[in-house]
Amino acid sequence: MSMTAAQKFRYTMAAGATAVVIGVGFTTVGLNRHAAGTADRTAAEAPLVASSPIDLGDGNADLLLDDASAAPSATPSATPSARKPTTPAPKPARKTASPKPKPKPTPTKRRTSKPAAGTAGAPTTSGSILDQVLAHINTARADEGLPAYTLSNDLSKASALHNDLMIDGCGLSHQCSGEGGIGDRFSAQDVRWSSAGENIGYGSAGSSDAAVIKAANGLTDSMLAEKAPNDGHRKNLLSDGFEKIGLSVVRDSQGVVWMTQDFVG
Repeated sequence: MSMTAAQKFRYTMAAGATAVVIGVGFTTVGLNRHAAGTADRTAAEAPLVASSPIDLGDGNADLLLDDASAAPSATPSATPSARKPTTPAPKPARKTASPKPKPKPTPTKRRTSKPAAGTAGAPTTSGSILDQVLAHINTARADEGLPAYTLSNDLSKASALHNDLMIDGCGLSHQCSGEGGIGDRFSAQDVRWSSAGENIGYGSAGSSDAAVIKAANGLTDSMLAEKAPNDGHRKNLLSDGFEKIGLSVVRDSQGVVWMTQDFVG
């Protein structure tokens, strides 16, 4: 994939940064991680929180937004604070009364080896890579006495589409230009949820599957290593409210591995 001069500059200035969004909403905190294994922390975006049932008709949900600065700094982003949004779009910060969704049947465990109809632009992820990234996450959950996440094919489609937009010039963001909010993204793939979260990040890696897996698991380990109160991504990974996870892990033409982890309960 070709990159503009501005995008190349961004890679030069922020290569290896990780942003994470926290559950029942999102939190974004940056974690620089390079192939050498060193890690530096830097804020990347403001935390988000989403925790109310969604109406699949229009994708609206009760969402809370924290206005912490998105500019990089030497410290993690501030603890999330709740406030009501004032505009319905384009931010996923709309608040509307909506009926609770009906329970969805047992989630599928198929991998995102092929994009769904209408999602031809979504990058694909090797099933073996997803298996090992999921296993790494579920091992951490088991260590905390938590049940394993089930990989959802539908949710992984939403993850893959968002990953594609980030790779295609959006950069680390939970809502790219022209993209719907998280509720709209999940609903578009027939995902039903009453709580949701998202972790996103990127880091450099070699071209082998083993190198990509190591980079993705390294990003996950950085999230798991967080300490309260700035541990939103860790809470996402170790939530007792989420049940399903969507995953997309893609290495772009610049040797950067992009990862999107989506969660629903």
